[in-house]
Amino acid sequence: MDLKIKGKSAVVTGGGKGIGRACALALAKEGTNVCINDLDPETGNETLNDIKALGVKGAFVKGDVTKEADIKTLFKIAKEELGAVDILINNAGISPKLPFYEITTNMWEQVLNTNLKSNFMCSKEAFSYMKEHDWGRIVSLSSLAGVHGGINSAAHYSASKAGIIGLTKTLAKQVGKYNITVNCVAPGRIDTAMTRMLSKEKLDEVLSRIPLKRLGTVEEVAEVITFLASEGGSYITGTCVEILGGYTG
Repeated sequence: MDLKIKGKSAVVTGGGKGIGRACALALAKEGTNVCINDLDPETGNETLNDIKALGVKGAFVKGDVTKEADIKTLFKIAKEELGAVDILINNAGISPKLPFYEITTNMWEQVLNTNLKSNFMCSKEAFSYMKEHDWGRIVSLSSLAGVHGGINSAAHYSASKAGIIGLTKTLAKQVGKYNITVNCVAPGRIDTAMTRMLSKEKLDEVLSRIPLKRLGTVEEVAEVITFLASEGGSYITGTCVEILGGYTG
């Protein structure tokens, strides 16, 4: 199936590993040029090499998405290296695990800044490029915890991911006139480094609540995101797509 995004250009935050890396590669396989951002130059450059091996343009920009200056640099370089910014995948995030009553104000601010504030700032910067040619796709990573609340996920993480859903729905209403769609996905338990931090006991408990009786893969999440970023998803906006393996809370 041709998703008709060959030659488009994408920015993927947190693109060095996990779901971000899978998104970068899925987009590159569709012929999309990809600029990835990450704090880790080792994983970032490894992913960059894999992007270029697929025959498209690629770039890696080390930077902190909680800092407005770093975000402006990211998009400036993406435009210079790839020629445009058509697609934004807001993937960067952190997920500390601790009880609500142990969360300090500083911890709360760190998670909200990394997961939600960065989403707002990146979306705003991307919009300034997308509106120039009346075409754009913004897809953000929410979470099972943002939809149903968290059991193993912490309160600040759940709040940040719920906030992404609200932000997505509002942005979709405000930028639709520029032919820009804004969506998010809410993955459940996916086989990533974050999930591997769970104890065997916790993981068994999680699997018992998933009708498909397995973890999802980063590739499965990336395929949904890539579709939302494509021409095939052109009439889908303001939506949160749940990728939960049947889990309903």
